[in-house]
Parts: sequence; structure tokens; C-alpha cells
Amino acid sequence: MLTDDELLSRIADRDERAFALLYERHIHAARTTARRACRELADDALQEAFFALWRDAGSFRARPGGAAGFLHTIVRNRAVDLRRQADVRERRFVHAEDTGVELRSPEGAVLAREEHARLRAAVTGLPGPQREVILLAYAGGLTQPEIAARQSVALGTVKGRSRLALRRLAAAMG
Repeated sequence: MLTDDELLSRIADRDERAFALLYERHIHAARTTARRACRELADDALQEAFFALWRDAGSFRARPGGAAGFLHTIVRNRAVDLRRQADVRERRFVHAEDTGVELRSPEGAVLAREEHARLRAAVTGLPGPQREVILLAYAGGLTQPEIAARQSVALGTVKGRSRLALRRLAAAMG
């Protein structure tokens, strides 16, 4: 029986059977990973992640976590990216409402504006470093490693600030 690392090596050489074996071996766990990160877009994330695995298998280098860790990282990152893209589309939708374009029922538009105002106030109330991380992630679409590089801080610092900010926002939004 081939190891995951051996299968990835064969996938890099475009071995379709190796891809099918790795897919069957990991699809259930990968689906769980995708659903945790982005339930409503999990299937899209899985499809894109396995396509990326096929395309980028040659970039895998043996490391702790092995091929399974490599795959789950791809799945999670793709799910997070899709969730962020959906969030950006929703923010654009709400912004269009703020400009007076009616895209929902009048009641829905009022509720969306009220919630948007509450969220804006909650974000404004965050301490500066936490606010900056949230804005860079959600408004700027940056990943946590990108934020860490931009701010010249450790990735753990960005993760901590994000976690604290999200807890405060959740409490403020009820």
C-alpha cells in the first residue's frame, strides 16, 4: 500500500490512479475540514482544493503532517478564501443599499442598514491593533500571514488579535 507522500509524488507525475486513491482516502476528512471553515461553500472549496492538489502536487515537500496536512491546509485555505469572497460580495450588496439603491424589501433594507451600523460601531470600538487586523482581513481580504508580514509582527500576534477582536465583536453584536 502506497503512503500519502508516495501518492502525491505520483500525482505530481500526473498519475490519475494515485489521485483517485488519495481522493478516496481523504475525501471524508477533507469534507469535514471544509464544512468547519465554510459550511455553505464546502463543496466548492473541496472541488477547488482537489484541483489545486492535482495542479500543485509537485510543490509538496515532505514535512510534519505529511500529505494529509498538505491537503487539509489547501482545503481549509480554499474554504476561507471562498467565505471571504462571499463576505465581500455581501458588503458590496449592503453598500449598494446604503447608497439608496433598493435591492431587498424595505424591511430587509432597514434591518441590513441597522445591523451594518451596529457592526461599524463595534469595529470602531475595538482597540487599534485589533481593529486594524479585522479591517485588513475582512475589508482588505488579506490572510493572517499577509497581515503579519505587512505589520511586521509574528503570525501568533495576528491570530491573537483576531481572536480577541472576534470575541469582542460577537459580544457587541449579541
